[in-house]
Amino acid sequence: MKRTPVDAVTCVHSETSTGVLQDVAGYAEVVQEFDDVLLLVDCVTSMVGSPVETDAWKLDFAFTGSQKALALPPGLALGVASERMVERAKTLEERGAYFDVISFLTATTKFQPTNTPAISLLYALEVQLGRIEREGGIEARWKRHDAMRRRVEAWAPEHGIKFLPREGRHSWTVSCLRLPEGKHSKDVVGALKQQGWTIGAGYGALKDSTIRIGHMGDHTVAALDELLPLIARALE
Repeated sequence: MKRTPVDAVTCVHSETSTGVLQDVAGYAEVVQEFDDVLLLVDCVTSMVGSPVETDAWKLDFAFTGSQKALALPPGLALGVASERMVERAKTLEERGAYFDVISFLTATTKFQPTNTPAISLLYALEVQLGRIEREGGIEARWKRHDAMRRRVEAWAPEHGIKFLPREGRHSWTVSCLRLPEGKHSKDVVGALKQQGWTIGAGYGALKDSTIRIGHMGDHTVAALDELLPLIARALE
């Protein structure tokens, strides 16, 4: 950024195709050295499933969707913008429509939507937030997701399986695992499907050699304890 001026740095906090959890707090420390550079973060699969400290990390924009760790149907986009982001947006004449944070902010102060809202999803969000609060709050939800990640971390080495991301960068909501030599993701995914379970293969060059286990939302360690032995059996 010292060599080439930029307006913003963008990153994905929890990257689902590789299972990598980025050091967003570290990125933020670097970006904060530049007064005119914003940090915009895709938290679609991390928010609510792992810590996202928008104020403490000084994120300028962070957003998520209702369909991931919130465990709701798709259709809602939820975001938070910093004062720096809002002030920058005010200087732009052509902000578009979908990501015009000024129009969103103006509507919010009037308790109004910017367009026709998905009423049913807003009711669903209210119910889910109440459930999260009754279960111990956001920290308890983080703890459950962390426990699921740790469960997969403990299981994988016992079966000759390695995580694709390096140690310390494993996503709390999805585990991307390298299969043992000679094993094919299509066979594992197919075997699980026949038993009523859905996991994913990798993407692109990783399609055949990796599998992805989503453990987010309302999933539990108990469910993983049912799933993992079935994966082990499919690898025999």
